[in-house]
Amino acid sequence: MPHLKVVPTEKVILHESFDAKRTHALKKKIAQSGVWKDPPIVTTLPDGRYLVLDGANRTTSMKALRMPHMLVQVVDYFDPSIELRSWNHVVRVSRDHLVNVLQNGDGKAFKPMSDRRAKKMLAYKQILAYFCSRDGKCMAIPLQSTPRAAIDLLNRLVESYEGKSVIHRTEEATRKAFQGLGSFMNTLIVFPGLTKLGLLNAIARGQYLPSGISRHLIFRRALRVYLPLSVLRSQKLSIKQKQAQVDRMISEKFTQGQVRFYPEGIYLFDE
Repeated sequence: MPHLKVVPTEKVILHESFDAKRTHALKKKIAQSGVWKDPPIVTTLPDGRYLVLDGANRTTSMKALRMPHMLVQVVDYFDPSIELRSWNHVVRVSRDHLVNVLQNGDGKAFKPMSDRRAKKMLAYKQILAYFCSRDGKCMAIPLQSTPRAAIDLLNRLVESYEGKSVIHRTEEATRKAFQGLGSFMNTLIVFPGLTKLGLLNAIARGQYLPSGISRHLIFRRALRVYLPLSVLRSQKLSIKQKQAQVDRMISEKFTQGQVRFYPEGIYLFDE
C-alpha cells in the first residue's frame, strides 16, 4: 500500500532544476483538469522537509498555482528497492559548441577519445563526463577539484542546451544512442553515475542537480489518483481534514475494486 500523505507545499523541495517550458504547460493542464492525478514521490529529510525524487515539474507547477498543500507519495530513500541511475542526453547542438561553453580558462584541457574509451574511463571515475558526435568521437570532461565544482560545471553544460534543443534521454553511453534518431540529433552527453549519498550531500550544500539527469527507479508508484484540486486548495479545511478525505477516497477505491497493481514496466503516452 503506497504511503499517500498531504503535506504543506512550502515544505516540498527539489533535488534538480526544473524545465520551465514544460512546467508552464503542465501548470495550465493541472488547473484545467481540476484534479491532482500523479502524486510526486518524496522522501522525508531530517529537518522535516520533503525531498522530491520524481516529479520536479509537477511540484513546481503546484507551487506556481499557490496550492497550500500537496498530495505526495512518501518512500524510504534507503530502501534497497529504490535505485538511483543517470540519464544521458542526445541533443541538437554540436560537440564543438559544448566545448566552447565549458572552457573557462582553468587550464584543464578536454581530451579527445573514442566512445568506448570514454565509457571505460567514466566507469573508473577518471573523467567527470563526456560528449560525443555521431561518428563516436568524444571529448572527455576532466574531473573537478570538488563535488560542488563538478555539479556547477554539469549545470552549466545542461543549461547551455536546455530550452534550445529537443532532449532525448537514454541509458546508452556510446554511438548506439543515435540509432533511430534524426540526423539533426548530433551530440550525445554522458553523465557520471549518481549516488543517493552524493545527492543528499548536494542538497545539504544548497545545490541542485542538472535537470533531467537523475532517474529514480521506484517500485509500487501510485498513479491516476485523481484527487480534486479543491481539496488541496481549500483554506477552510485543516491538513488533518484533507488527509482524512484522501484516506476515505483511497479506501473507497479499494472497496470498489478500482485499485490495480501492475508489476510490469509500462509506457505512458499522455504525459
